[in-house]
Amino acid sequence: MDQAALAQGKAFVWHEITTGDVDGSIAFYTGALDFGTLEMPMGDMGTYKMLTRNGAPVCGVTASQPGMPPHWAVYLSVDDVDAKLEVVKTKGASVVVPPMDVPEVGRMALIQDPQGAYVWLFKGV
Repeated sequence: MDQAALAQGKAFVWHEITTGDVDGSIAFYTGALDFGTLEMPMGDMGTYKMLTRNGAPVCGVTASQPGMPPHWAVYLSVDDVDAKLEVVKTKGASVVVPPMDVPEVGRMALIQDPQGAYVWLFKGV
């Protein structure tokens, strides 16, 4: 099991829940599933809230846009976001959110695969 967790952790490097009730989601996951919490100031972008295990951040908790249903997102590690975008487009994926840099975090872009599933491509700093 540890080998599987290690392999998954190197491929799927971050998770994020997007919800219309950030505080309610945090209360649920901390109360029902024993997560802790951590907040990271992001300057003009506000404060990024995270759930933790053993004090280490494991996923973010963000507010959804009006009309967006609550959902979980996963971030897949790649060596070069821009280069991988070119490859996935040739294989039928579409770019939903173009590449962007988040200071002190990394570069990311959201794609939709040819079957309709979404995944973030991510390269940390």
